Amino acid sequence: MDKLAKWCIWLRRRSFFRVAQRTFAVLMPIATVGAFFQVLQYSVFAPESFIYNIFDFDKIMSDRFWDIGNNLSQCVVEVIFGLFCLFTVYFSASYTAKIYRKDATMAGISALTSLLVMIYLFQLGLTGRISLLTGGYLGFQYTSFALLLGYGVGQVFHWLGADYESVNYEHTKLVQDRAIKALKPTLVTVIGGIAIGGILYVVISKVKANFSLTSIVSPVENSNNLLLTVPAMALASFLSWLGLEAPILDLSNVDGSAAAIANLTYVLRRGAVWKVPYPYLGGSMISIYGVMGGCGAILALAVAILIWGQRKESETVAKMNLWPLLFSSSRGFLVGLPVILNPIYALELVLVPVVNMLIAALAIFLHIVPTPVYTVLTGTPGPLVPFFATNGNWPTLIFTIFLFCLDVVMMIPAVKLDNRTKILLKDYEMEDDRHV
Repeated sequence: MDKLAKWCIWLRRRSFFRVAQRTFAVLMPIATVGAFFQVLQYSVFAPESFIYNIFDFDKIMSDRFWDIGNNLSQCVVEVIFGLFCLFTVYFSASYTAKIYRKDATMAGISALTSLLVMIYLFQLGLTGRISLLTGGYLGFQYTSFALLLGYGVGQVFHWLGADYESVNYEHTKLVQDRAIKALKPTLVTVIGGIAIGGILYVVISKVKANFSLTSIVSPVENSNNLLLTVPAMALASFLSWLGLEAPILDLSNVDGSAAAIANLTYVLRRGAVWKVPYPYLGGSMISIYGVMGGCGAILALAVAILIWGQRKESETVAKMNLWPLLFSSSRGFLVGLPVILNPIYALELVLVPVVNMLIAALAIFLHIVPTPVYTVLTGTPGPLVPFFATNGNWPTLIFTIFLFCLDVVMMIPAVKLDNRTKILLKDYEMEDDRHV
């Protein structure tokens, strides 16, 4: 445990991970607010959501109130999570520049400019239209790209920027001097953004006709082979830990899958749930048991922190995000803890969904639980997702509760490692103070 804790401390002290932690720390409040509004949008005001149907809001909620609530919640979610890369790239560049005592403000502005130039050219090559705010490329699902870009811009300022000492009050002349001194790294950064964007434009223009994400995801969703779906789940979970949320979202979207429709048709026609054509269907296994509707493993981690955690900050973040996590909104917790790029939680976040799928496949094979075939309402609490996906099968509910408890237990080593890391970190800080 001590060796692992020391390795985690060493890794987290590297400049990139320090920047990532500080960036996520400053974005924690806004991500938590966005998570609460995401629950409102997808679980309260959406007609196909769990809470909306449980409380029959279609009858008791007026059209005017629904319209206002739906538009407001959608607005906040789109602004926060739809433009999350803008916040990330700015603070990533800013904190990188601060580490080397360079101009953080100018680094952040330069990073924003470079990101927008790259997205502009990328969108132009992909669709032939000029668009920055559509397509989702500035959204939360591409956080790691923005983090890396901001860090790279900060390094440009590290090597080419002038040293900067902050002052309490800057006159216009001092601001002008700052701007002039930042001209060289800003120019290099923008030209670099144009170059990368130009390369993306050329590449995308040539391959877009022969490439689509659907062509990669569809074979996994429609596969009945666990040797394909389980590694795909592990890879998607790892990419999610890195801050790339898009793959796991696409893999867990089973609606409209040809194999899923075949399973549902079989059950509806014959009234039998044990001999469906695709008992281990990839999309269903990933969405129902791998992520349990959205954030089963993350919810288990939050519960483990609340029970065994010894860090006040982690417990506070878990408590604030427990309600959103329960209704499949994990982004506030991913940023606030942070979970993204935190080496302490990497292994468990990859392992838990894989174990869930394997145990569920074994249970289906032994006829302990049926294959999930029914569509589940959005925002359904994770532990209840398999229950509703099997049309209220009670053995499935008992099995899922057992599975969730196992997930919580599997998160204990990560929580204890986090506790141990905190103790060693305090010892290192006290030792540094003695040397000073």
